[in-house]
Amino acid sequence: MGAQRLIGALLFLGLSLAQGALTLYTSEVLADVNALVEAFRRENPGVEVKVFRSGTGEVVAKVRAELQAGNPQADLLWFANEDFLKELASKGLLRRIPPTVPGYPVQYAPGGGLYYEVRLLYNVIGLNRQRMARPPALWQDLLRPEYRGLLVMPDPNFSGAALATVGTLGGRFGMEFFARLKENGLKVEQSNPVLQQKLARGEYGVAITTDFGLRQEIAKGASLEVVYPRDGAILVPTPVAVPAWSKSPELASRFLRFLLSPEAQAIFAERGYYPVMPGAPRPKGAPERVVSVQGRFADAATLDRFNALFGLRR
Repeated sequence: MGAQRLIGALLFLGLSLAQGALTLYTSEVLADVNALVEAFRRENPGVEVKVFRSGTGEVVAKVRAELQAGNPQADLLWFANEDFLKELASKGLLRRIPPTVPGYPVQYAPGGGLYYEVRLLYNVIGLNRQRMARPPALWQDLLRPEYRGLLVMPDPNFSGAALATVGTLGGRFGMEFFARLKENGLKVEQSNPVLQQKLARGEYGVAITTDFGLRQEIAKGASLEVVYPRDGAILVPTPVAVPAWSKSPELASRFLRFLLSPEAQAIFAERGYYPVMPGAPRPKGAPERVVSVQGRFADAATLDRFNALFGLRR
């Protein structure tokens, strides 16, 4: 009887240690986040994971508003705006998490343990093969007359990945590049998922968008092609960080490390992303090597110029 009581006490202790609540603020695709959350909860029964999901711009605005009100809620931050995380780090508002996962490539933790990449996301060119016969090879090929009126990209006020597109291509070619794209009929949709669905339906022929999202549409049967420009796909920083104000820092750190586990890395690959851990599988149909350039987010002045050009508002 004593042994049974001991076993019961140990089981109770294990369940108690696994219990807790975690709040994640993210701009990642909700279906992908939910798949990861479900896998994490299977390993951590009794843990509740609350998710607030929106575009990067809205997530950052929510964090700013909560900080101003003195009541920040997120235990974990995950979105496409490294500049905002750098801002938080400069104010001592990020918790340093030691890189204890064996084999983790240190280049993916540029914040010195303050934030981590957990998978790679590229901005590429998406092509509807039923609308367009010849794929572009370079970013400036989008200026060809054959693409007139068929071009689309997401709104950089909403999408962090699009903000990186504006900053990176604007820095390389000048904002005149976007003015010429507008002359060639470039349209702006709110988000990558929205424009990818429209691209799949043939409402557009060519898109500046995310590689994983295109692969997800292809997996559904869409006649799309993922084009990695020869002059460099844009590697978009989308790091994960534990804020200093977290009410559940240990649980948040556990979730971050789970994202680097073989199970989570396999989920990323299944859903079209490149994992970061060595030995993890590549997504189906993805090239072994990608020529890329590091994404640079547009600053406020550059974003204002883009908004004026396309009649958008922050």
